[in-house]
Amino acid sequence: MQINKTFLILSICLIFVLSIARSQEPRFGVTISNNVTSFPVTGYPKVFYSQFHPGLDICREWKLNKKEKNQFWIIANAGGFYHRFIQTAIRLYCSVEYHYVFNSRFTAFTGLGGGYLHSFESGTTLKLNGDGKYEMQSRIIGRPQILGKFNIGCSYALKKDDANSMKILLQMRTYVQGPFVKNYVPMLPLNSFAVGLSIPLKCKKNEK
Repeated sequence: MQINKTFLILSICLIFVLSIARSQEPRFGVTISNNVTSFPVTGYPKVFYSQFHPGLDICREWKLNKKEKNQFWIIANAGGFYHRFIQTAIRLYCSVEYHYVFNSRFTAFTGLGGGYLHSFESGTTLKLNGDGKYEMQSRIIGRPQILGKFNIGCSYALKKDDANSMKILLQMRTYVQGPFVKNYVPMLPLNSFAVGLSIPLKCKKNEK
C-alpha cells in the first residue's frame, strides 16, 4: 500500500500548493453527479437510465495562459460518492483541462487527471490471517487506491457579455480506480454525469 500512501501525500501537497497559488482568473466550482460502474466512455448512456449513485465534488480552478480562445486550466478537486452495494469513496485529485471558447457564453473542454481515492466497501470483507483463518475487516478503515480521470464537458456563462461570470457546468467523466479486487477486477471503471456551477473568485491582484 506504500504507493497509495505516496499518492495521498502528493495529492494533498499539490492541492495545498495550488490553493495558495496566484492565477489570472481563479474560480471555484461545485458539482453533483450520478456515478455508475460501466465500461469507460462507451458506458456513458447508463448514467441516464441506470441506477442512481450520488456524488458531490468541489474544486478550485486556475487559468494557466493568457489566451482567450484556447485556454489551459489546472483543477484541484476534492469530493466523493456513494455507490450502493459496492463502496463509498473519497477522492482527491488534480487535472489539466483544455478549454475552447466559442463565444462569450459557450465553452467546451476536455481534460486528464489523477490522484488518490479512499474506498469504504459496503459489503463485508474477509481477509486471511497468519493462522489460515478469515477475519472480518473493519469498514471504517477502508482501502487506499490510485485514481485516474478523463472528462469532457461544456460551460455556459449566465451573463451574455461577460465570459468570466458564473457558469453552468455539464460534464461526462470517467474514473478508473485500483487496485480494486486483485486477480478479479484489478481496475474498476466508473462513469459519471455531473451538473454544477463555476463561480469567479475576486482577488486583490485583479481588483487593483
